[in-house]
Amino acid sequence: MEKVTGIKSVDFKIVALGHGVVNWNGPTTLAGDDGKTVDNHTLPKLRGYSNLTGKIKEETGYKYKKQATDIDFKETPLYISQNCIRHHLFRSQAFDIHYANKAKLDNLTKVLSSVTGLVRGYVVPNSQNKRTSPLLIEDFVDQLGNGNFEQFGQAGERDNSSFFSKTTFGDTKYISYGSISIEQLQFISLDKKFDREAMQIKEGQGEEVAKSVEEFIQKLNPELSPKATFHTNYVRKGTIFDEGENGILLNQDAIKVLVQFTLNLIAELSIRQAKSYMYVDEMVIDYNDSNKMMRIKRDESETSSQPQTDFATYFEAK
Repeated sequence: MEKVTGIKSVDFKIVALGHGVVNWNGPTTLAGDDGKTVDNHTLPKLRGYSNLTGKIKEETGYKYKKQATDIDFKETPLYISQNCIRHHLFRSQAFDIHYANKAKLDNLTKVLSSVTGLVRGYVVPNSQNKRTSPLLIEDFVDQLGNGNFEQFGQAGERDNSSFFSKTTFGDTKYISYGSISIEQLQFISLDKKFDREAMQIKEGQGEEVAKSVEEFIQKLNPELSPKATFHTNYVRKGTIFDEGENGILLNQDAIKVLVQFTLNLIAELSIRQAKSYMYVDEMVIDYNDSNKMMRIKRDESETSSQPQTDFATYFEAK
């Protein structure tokens, strides 16, 4: 069986700085000072947090709620969800997929020949056409724990409904990890065979779509020579049968362009939500050609900040 060698993923560690909460969790049912439940406290996203104390009233089975101040920000740290991060990374194309139409070749070709089609991934609502994102990114988890309880009051007549409270934060420092899968990045399936068809094509249209993808990647970096090649039978290395798929394979330069573009996108990420903000301050990159997934998490001394070999090739035309 032929072994796949080369850079299998480009992994990275992110350090981000900010102030306040950019990703709220919404109103949470808690216990007030008098022991009664209240719904007017807003919490940010806290990793591992539960609003239940663990005590149960035996007669009724009622589960007691925590008070708003019963939070340990080291045990249940503030975080920004990966969904929030991905939304802001690809914000310029956040809603474009609503207009994707499987019936129009030009329409889906535009989607595939874009950052959404090649990096973000998509599912077309009115069909099974989809592209799995090669980008894995974890939640951004705060390291400082500068949380506090804050009481607010609305102007006007003062009654119970005019008071509300929030768990707010001061300065924040987040750490996150992520990875770009070279296997998922380099191959675009245009075949229903294995249930991962990016778009539906007819005979003779594959080359047209490949050319559009290639032209888009070329625009991202005119100094390199990216190629997107269509073939009717791309087979993954090591399979028993030479039964492959219609699809498009990206060459080394095309992969390099998309990897660099994605890393730059992350390095320049900033989020401003209401009175709070967050921005990426530092990135450590690992061109990982080993079999240790996300080795950057365990030992940064093992990482390669520059590619030492070619990107791994998982598919070949047969």
